[in-house]
Order: sequence, then structure tokens, then C-alpha cells
Amino acid sequence: MLNRALTPISKAYDATLYGMAIAAGFLMAAMMSVIFLDVVLRNLGYQSSAHFFTFTEYALLIVPCLGAPWLVREKGHIYVEIVLMALNPRLRRVLTWVIGAVCIAVCAVLAWYGYSVAINDFLQNEKDVRSLDMPRWMVVGFIPLSFSMMGLEFLRFLVRGENFLGALGGHTDAA
Repeated sequence: MLNRALTPISKAYDATLYGMAIAAGFLMAAMMSVIFLDVVLRNLGYQSSAHFFTFTEYALLIVPCLGAPWLVREKGHIYVEIVLMALNPRLRRVLTWVIGAVCIAVCAVLAWYGYSVAINDFLQNEKDVRSLDMPRWMVVGFIPLSFSMMGLEFLRFLVRGENFLGALGGHTDAA
């Protein structure tokens, strides 16, 4: 019964996660186009828009925030396996679980702090003043969203008992 009740929530969460990854891809393509246009305009002797630089700066923050939860789900995050390679399978499983718990804790702390900053920026009506005035909460709001979802992804791996570290994670018997 509970599983059926969670299905719409799970589908909405998955749609959000994949939508964020797709948006990150579109933003990367848009950044490439804007930078290309900027270079072409400058080489033709024209002055490019100051908004090009501002857009690229915002996108450089937003792209990793949008794509990181998807990367965790797809096991595309970075990890160092040299210690895991030296351990027996049982210790490897234990250490993998500890790593997952630490990842969840770090994501939770950064998400909590990020939400606190974003809410404070919203309440104080803070602005990020560049070539355009942007409410600061809209700029920093992607950070807590990203870390919340990454924490959920690591939690899903642990709850399901799945390996989130690729080939040498905690659930293989290779030495």
C-alpha cells in the first residue's frame, strides 16, 4: 500500500532529477553558443553584450547544481578506489556504507546551510547586481536543491543496499 502511495512522488522526483540534467545540458549548449557569438562579434569589431558574461557566470554555477544529482544516480561521481582495492569484501562493504553515510551527512549540512542562505536572501530582498539585477536567492537556490537531491540519491543507494561506487564498491567479491 505504501509503495503504491509513493509511486506518484517517486515519478515526480525522477522527472525533476532528469529534467534538471536535461536543463544542465541545454545550459551548457547555450553557454557554448553565447561564448562563440561573443568571440565572433569581438573579432568582427563589434562590442558584445555585457549580459553574455553574466549569463555564463550564472550558468557556471547552475550547471553543476542541476547535473550533480543525476551524476550520483548514474554513479558518475568521483571516488578514490585505492583503499577499497586493498580491503577484503566484508571490510569493503562496511567502508562503502560509511562513505555513503558521510556523503549523506555532508550533503545534508550543505543543503541546510544553503536553504538558510537562500531563505535569508529572499527575506532580505538581496540582489546580485551585475549587468542585470537578479534576486540573489534565485542564484543560490540551486545549491541547496542540488545537495538535497544528492543526499537523497546516496540515501536511496544505502537503503536499497546497492553499490554506488561502481565496480569496486562494497558489493563485489573481486579483490
